[in-house]
Amino acid sequence: MTGWNHNIHYHDIALRAVPPNCRRSLDVGCGLGLLARKLALDCQEVIAIDANRDILVRARSAGASDSRITFVEGDAMSYTFADSSFDFIAAVASLHHLPLQPALARFQRLLQPGGVLAVIGLYRQQGIQDYAWAAAALPTSWLFRRLYRCADVEAPLREPNETLPEIRAGCDAVLPGGNFRRRLFFRYSFIWRKPPNADRV
Repeated sequence: MTGWNHNIHYHDIALRAVPPNCRRSLDVGCGLGLLARKLALDCQEVIAIDANRDILVRARSAGASDSRITFVEGDAMSYTFADSSFDFIAAVASLHHLPLQPALARFQRLLQPGGVLAVIGLYRQQGIQDYAWAAAALPTSWLFRRLYRCADVEAPLREPNETLPEIRAGCDAVLPGGNFRRRLFFRYSFIWRKPPNADRV
């Protein structure tokens, strides 16, 4: 294991969602590029985008030997990607940096019919159930921090604005039919596959 933190812990969920014969994938908010380098093992081409120039310099240096990865400085909401140009989009700990429903609609447009979106997101805690899940995660987090070298996120952090019910409602409104699950470590997963006949006239 390269290191452990609450985001790396859930990389496997995103990786298991990569469709077979994935040609082109997008890593939104790629940070140091750890997930992008894992995606490159299953995808012919990985576009890793982040708005932070300093973190991208380090990501490019770490992934310079892999020609399948292109690191892009920019805003995933406005960068000039063509519609229906990705087979897979991953957003790990980055969706809460973007406007929720517009970002989901943007990802929907960028996906090929049959393409997959995998989100590992953060939510704002509110209510007894959220705090109970947080308390349950503490022993597990403590154990993993003892077993594995803890890896700093090393990217700008932002507290999420939306609660879990608000995020679930936004996902259902924009991308109905996805698989939404609460996870430990203040995270949730959302996996959505674009219908194969989408965008066809």
